[in-house]
Formats: sequence, structure tokens, C-alpha cells
Amino acid sequence: PQISLLGFELNWVWVAVIPTWVFYFRLSLSVFMMMIGYTLACIGLIWSLEVLMLPVLHISMLLFGVLWILQFIGHKIEGKKPSFFEDL
Repeated sequence: PQISLLGFELNWVWVAVIPTWVFYFRLSLSVFMMMIGYTLACIGLIWSLEVLMLPVLHISMLLFGVLWILQFIGHKIEGKKPSFFEDL
């Protein structure tokens, strides 16, 4: 659900983004500025996918799977087991 506030359409994303930005602002101004840029870039990418009518969920799941596999390949190259397996 979206809420119209001062001409801006706000949705559930901002419920997570605003507290996260507050955390990074309290941590460091430079980190806060980088996180604003990163967050806005991610939101812009998702908005672009929606405008192009591409399936955001499917693309996100595909990227997650591919990058997860690449992470395991990186662990193999590095010669270290992922710490996830030590927690089991």
C-alpha cells in the first residue's frame, strides 16, 4: 500500500530505508552518504525494471542464485570452507 505525503508516494520500502539511514548517519557521515547513493541506485534499478515490465522477483531470485554459486566458487578458489557449514 502506498501513502501520499507532501506529493511523494511512500511505500513499505521507506519503512526499512529511513531507520537504516538513521543508523548509518549516526555511524559516520561518509558511510551515510554512500548508503544514500547505494539505496537510491537500487531503488532506481527496481523502478526501471518495473517500467520495462520485467519480472523483478524472478530477476532478483536469478541474481541471488547466480551470485550465491559464485560465492561458493570464490570459497573454493580461496581454499576456505564457508563458515555457514561450521555452524551446522
